[in-house]
Amino acid sequence: MDITLIISGGILLGCLISLSWFAGSDAPYVPTKMEKIKKILKLAGVKKGKKFYELGSGDGRVVFEAVKLGAESCGIEQSWIRVLWSRWQAKKQNLPNTHLYHGDIFNPSFWHHRSHRNNILITDADVIYIYLLQKAVNKLEEKLTKELKENSTVITQTYHFQNLKPIKKFDNFWIYQV
Repeated sequence: MDITLIISGGILLGCLISLSWFAGSDAPYVPTKMEKIKKILKLAGVKKGKKFYELGSGDGRVVFEAVKLGAESCGIEQSWIRVLWSRWQAKKQNLPNTHLYHGDIFNPSFWHHRSHRNNILITDADVIYIYLLQKAVNKLEEKLTKELKENSTVITQTYHFQNLKPIKKFDNFWIYQV
């Protein structure tokens, strides 16, 4: 086999993996510091018996921390490679009640999909965490306030809802009750 073909194939594969890792115009991959995640999840009431969702779950670190606090946790991510990485990390860390899905959070059918394996439905969430760009936060604000069950909690980081008043603030995190 020609060495040029092997090198070209390797470069192409590397580019595809890189593009998948950084996919998402509404949610670029920017990891949050763990000490801040722990504090905000506790402030928002994430604990045993709660259903936690992260929309745009990246490498899964927030989902994993919610599981460690006892919640059944689900992450939805647009990048296949980050979903696979997160699933591998969850298995490696032996984290039960961790569900990681590939999906587009802006696709209406995704919101009403019940998984055949775990009966997960976003509208059943007790706590939702979003760290997305302002354009995406704006798109989600009305949808979350209309479709989440009463008294659900939503955490935003850096970019916040325009029309809702937060019930708590910590650093660049805001907590809302919808």
